[in-house]
Amino acid sequence: MFIALEGIDTSGKSTQIALLKEVSPHALFTKEPGGTPLGQALRQKVLHEHLSPSAQFLLFLADRALHLEEVLKPNTHRLVFSDRSLISGLAYAPYPLEQALELHRAHGLLEVLPDRVFVFELKSQALKERLQAKSKDKIEVRGLEFLERTQERILQACQLLRVCTHILDATLSPQSLNRSILEHLSGDD
Repeated sequence: MFIALEGIDTSGKSTQIALLKEVSPHALFTKEPGGTPLGQALRQKVLHEHLSPSAQFLLFLADRALHLEEVLKPNTHRLVFSDRSLISGLAYAPYPLEQALELHRAHGLLEVLPDRVFVFELKSQALKERLQAKSKDKIEVRGLEFLERTQERILQACQLLRVCTHILDATLSPQSLNRSILEHLSGDD
């Protein structure tokens, strides 16, 4: 089963990945972008160098192609948790969602979709507070409105792909969020 944790920056995905590692030691944990050595280098380039939004998108597309071939396809028989997935790739794209989806389709990047997606949703005030409390990378400096628009696009991308989606309140405690994830995965939803 392929589980994707989605949400805008500061929503708590990485914290949940760390908690899930404690209860699922046999699962495979990955991330997009950056789930392969080359992907890590591409991620660093995008997050820390000045690139146009189109160049960022194309580098992330390259990362996604590599991640699909080297990580996702060989592990379809395993439990896989991913910090982001192609859903974020669609949501952060500098194009309309349908156009970004067609670019993914044209390159064969829709072969493995998440079986379940957990979207960590942040309201404006909580997002603003979290952003003020940390240093920002090249994507986060685009501001509050950009991240709010991206959050909405994450939800739209889930609908467009017709993936099983659970929307979680990212302001809940990490332990509450983790319990909710585990309950959904155990079928108690």
